[in-house]
Amino acid sequence: MNEYRFDAMGCEVVVRGGRANEQCEVEQLFRDRDRTFSRFIPGSELNRVNEASGRPILVSSLFADTLAVALQAARETDGLVDPTLGAALEAAGYTRDFSDLIADPRPAGRACGPRPVGLVGRIVRMPEGAILDLNGVVKSLAVDDALALLSGDASVSAGGDLAARGPLTVALPCGDAIELRKGALATSGRTKRRWLRGGEVQHHLIDPRTGLPSRSVWTEVTACGATCVAADVAAKAGFLLGEDGPGWLDTRGIPARFVREDGAVRTTLAWDRDLREAA
Repeated sequence: MNEYRFDAMGCEVVVRGGRANEQCEVEQLFRDRDRTFSRFIPGSELNRVNEASGRPILVSSLFADTLAVALQAARETDGLVDPTLGAALEAAGYTRDFSDLIADPRPAGRACGPRPVGLVGRIVRMPEGAILDLNGVVKSLAVDDALALLSGDASVSAGGDLAARGPLTVALPCGDAIELRKGALATSGRTKRRWLRGGEVQHHLIDPRTGLPSRSVWTEVTACGATCVAADVAAKAGFLLGEDGPGWLDTRGIPARFVREDGAVRTTLAWDRDLREAA
């Protein structure tokens, strides 16, 4: 299967399968989404929305649809995966593109938790002082939409997000591997996107209950879903819930795999069931 690689959204994107022109369309899709939703590109639509804090603003259909997905994810996770934690990310020091982050001796701050967002059609109203950050769904949605551009058996991976059509062997954290036959996998964790602020390690997975980087017992959580965005939201929620994560995902029948600091692995009942059925 032919392979095409490029960098976007702060990670390497790997496209397998599809025709050459389709692979170029995938790259353009990621570039366009980055220009629309990045906090680090001046003039991005996301930054324009944040600058209109407290005032209604008309947004593109793409922006409105993506925000609707993010707000739905917040509802389905009881506010755990929330799109209004941009201020908390900035307080933790995530103020520039990850590749440009350097250790900062200033102590990390604390910001307010989730805030209500108004969305009616294409009109968005952000609470004054709130900062929207849609990275909780933007990359995984881009993976899903990119796969739809490719013909035949194909896959698209971006960082820890992967969607495939046709069987694909996938490496997992701590050395295991599985065959993904359909759907998507997403991994969320604190081992890669981390930095020093005030001499303490920070990371990008903010716990909305504290407004600080999560102190989850897990280092990595991988979830499986029909779509990449569903898998990604599940993985983030499972990570943020800590010890309660496996049970929370089990009640929803979501296959997931949890890794602790010492490398110990725990899986949900749905994960074990799917592996038994495949065997």
